[in-house]
Amino acid sequence: MNTLGLHGVSAGMTAPALKLSNISKQYPGVLALNHVSLECLAGEVHAVLGENGSGKSTLLGIASGARAPDTGTVEILGRPLTTADPLMARRLGLATVYQDNSLVPELTVAQNLLLGVTGPSVRYSGIVAWAQSQLDLYGLSIDPRAFVADLSPAQRQFLEIVKALAAEPKVLLLDEPTTSLDIHDVEVLHGIVRRIVGEGGTVVYVSHRLPEILSLAQRVTVLRDGMWQGTYETTKELSEKDLIALMVGRPIEAEFPPKKGRAAREGGIALAVRGLSGAAFDQIDLDLHRGEILGLAGAEGNGQRDVLRAVGGFEDARGQASCEGRRFMLGAPRSAIGAGVMMLSGDRGTESIFPVLGVRENMTIQVLEGFSKLGIVRGTRERDRANELINELDIVTATLDQPISSLSGGNQQKAVLARSFLHGAKVVLIDEPTQGVDAKARFDIYQALRAKVDQGTSIIVKSADAIELAGLCDRVLVFSRGRIIRELEGDDVTEPNIVSSFLTSTAVRGDRSSPAEESAMDGSGSAWRGFWRVVGPGTQWWKPSCFLLFLIVVVGAYVSSQSSTFLTPLNGRHLLTATAPLALVAMAQLHALLVGGFDMSVGSLMTVVLVAASFLLGSGSSVPVILGGTLLCLIIGLLVGLANGTLVRRLKINPVITTIAMLSVLQGIALHLRPVPGGAINTDFLDVLTARVWFMPFAFIVIVALAVLGDYWLYRTRSGLRTRAVGFREEAARRNGIRTGLIHLHAYVLAGGMAALAGLFLATEVGVGHPTVGATYTLTSIAAAVIGGAALTGGRGSFLGAVLGAIFFALIVNIVPFLGVNTAVGVIVSGGLTLLAVMIYSGRLPLGRVRHMLRAASGGRRTRAIEPSI
Repeated sequence: MNTLGLHGVSAGMTAPALKLSNISKQYPGVLALNHVSLECLAGEVHAVLGENGSGKSTLLGIASGARAPDTGTVEILGRPLTTADPLMARRLGLATVYQDNSLVPELTVAQNLLLGVTGPSVRYSGIVAWAQSQLDLYGLSIDPRAFVADLSPAQRQFLEIVKALAAEPKVLLLDEPTTSLDIHDVEVLHGIVRRIVGEGGTVVYVSHRLPEILSLAQRVTVLRDGMWQGTYETTKELSEKDLIALMVGRPIEAEFPPKKGRAAREGGIALAVRGLSGAAFDQIDLDLHRGEILGLAGAEGNGQRDVLRAVGGFEDARGQASCEGRRFMLGAPRSAIGAGVMMLSGDRGTESIFPVLGVRENMTIQVLEGFSKLGIVRGTRERDRANELINELDIVTATLDQPISSLSGGNQQKAVLARSFLHGAKVVLIDEPTQGVDAKARFDIYQALRAKVDQGTSIIVKSADAIELAGLCDRVLVFSRGRIIRELEGDDVTEPNIVSSFLTSTAVRGDRSSPAEESAMDGSGSAWRGFWRVVGPGTQWWKPSCFLLFLIVVVGAYVSSQSSTFLTPLNGRHLLTATAPLALVAMAQLHALLVGGFDMSVGSLMTVVLVAASFLLGSGSSVPVILGGTLLCLIIGLLVGLANGTLVRRLKINPVITTIAMLSVLQGIALHLRPVPGGAINTDFLDVLTARVWFMPFAFIVIVALAVLGDYWLYRTRSGLRTRAVGFREEAARRNGIRTGLIHLHAYVLAGGMAALAGLFLATEVGVGHPTVGATYTLTSIAAAVIGGAALTGGRGSFLGAVLGAIFFALIVNIVPFLGVNTAVGVIVSGGLTLLAVMIYSGRLPLGRVRHMLRAASGGRRTRAIEPSI
């Protein structure tokens, strides 16, 4: 092996494109990096290897500006990275493809690509054509208008790479880029990498797949326990065994434990599946024997992953499944677990771990009854068993209570595996068992799986790695186009046989019901689908507004049929005048909701502004005084918003706690200044706010125009796109170089300003300084924004929808006297419709399952999973 000290590498060569010097990083209880240095040259692929927890991802995070080092410096193309800032790193010429990607699933492909580009070179109106040109550069057939949530894992990985390359970086960091790719996709990726370095770029490549490293990289740097172990040229003399020995500190003789092969069939049937059909597969029959490891193989997207998830209850499907003779319901994880079938998802961060809980809690959460007596958990016994599994699986953690999110991917995977062992499941379904796992951790996982199988457990493994399937599995089922096309067993289970089976397949997907057949399935079927498309969670932003407008028209039409005085200009004027303050405060609330926050202080802020107006805009005030007083009232709102934003972002106080505290402060100020209502507000000022064209208040027209402009900004500008990205996935937005803290601050400042404006319009309803009148607006503002399409989790909403929500609530109050019903009825109806809207927009109302049941009842063959929330 040719070992080159880092300082010696650059001698006599060109200046490094990326240089990290004496980097150290300490986390609580863990020294992640200890004086590590790295130099990467232009025109080379430089691999970084190490076990999980060796510091690779931390090193790349520091290089990309995502993390700050405790000591050391970073230079990109000879210029220092002076602060931990991904945007600065991008501007210096470095882009990163993260292991847990920086995509926002709720946005389209084109929008995600735009997020990764700095500068004004791309116009928002032309992003679809621009995105298509970026995808065409690399021969990727991905629809730029598709939502990222609808893409396959492989497509997402390529999109992440294209997004990084769209910024035209000189240095590209790839962190585990092939974990979700099959053999064909890996070759495509390697072609892209070779093209980059061929044009003089630098690629830093982190992967646990050693054959890739040896075939692609010119040099490799090895880390172990946070320390640099050496930099080596990838000559023919450097083998996989050499690299493994450098990574783990000792040689590993055999990666895979011995298999049972055909002898595995001697056990009885542990799992039987018959006639399994779903959106991506048809008529799947399979048997899993006791003490057998069965593999599912195939090119990505051919149904093998969907079959595994369907059996585990993670996806809807039709058919029959039983474990040890016990039938269980498909599409219901609880039913599968109750029968002894446990699924370990390949989407570890979302579906397998509880990130904020500790290692112990993640391991024991499904079996706490085994450690409890009379409902009280016996902590000593729980900890002892957790420690046994930590030692058995060699899980590296500082303490049992260390948050699992701080562990490396391999150690997280071992902890999830330990959960299935504790549960005593008869059948374990594992999607990508060693995804993002180093060679040593893979060896530990393989040994643990085989040991569990020897004890009688049965396992089904889906993996994109044909070598892994060949070395681990007793039998392999190969999928193509949603069907099993070949079964390999015993000595036939080899990598060439697995790969050639799906590459040479001529299978066709089974018949599907045509759209016409689906429409004819039931008289109500098309109506359900039409309703879902209008208001369901996969909708575009404006569709909830259309649904709400429809409700307003229906309610108005019904009331007008009951009372001839409802549709008079006088009532219309009163209705719209009453709507104005609620519409403005609902739009104010929407600013906070868009970034995933809340502002519980908006009602009290309206009150304070109203009280302030009673002093600043009193009767007899001159025009200059009125203008100055109005400006001071708006400044009060902006300052309160600035205070809220600063407390939430700078001091990291929960937004609900922050704004509730602010609510109390503002309420106290209002009561101190005006213990009782008083102080008449200037009538000339009120006349300006209530000026109208026929029955239509001019101010309401301006509010609607502001809402339209707000929606244009939110959905047709890059600034609005960044705001939505922060609301949907803040960490992904930050990795894209978006100033997330600044966007949060802007949102709260704008919320404060608009709430202050709402307080001024409230004066038209009250006319005097009232110390408590604004209190009822806080919750109603949230309800109006939500019923207009806003998501409580952030990222989605409509200013026009918020205005329509305000109209709707004002309408409910307005119609009570016309219908002669109790006021309480209006309150109940408002609350009920708000709950209905939240359930529909968030996907909590199981309309998709109702549609599935309608299809099943009509004998239709097509089954589709419930649409994801976009």
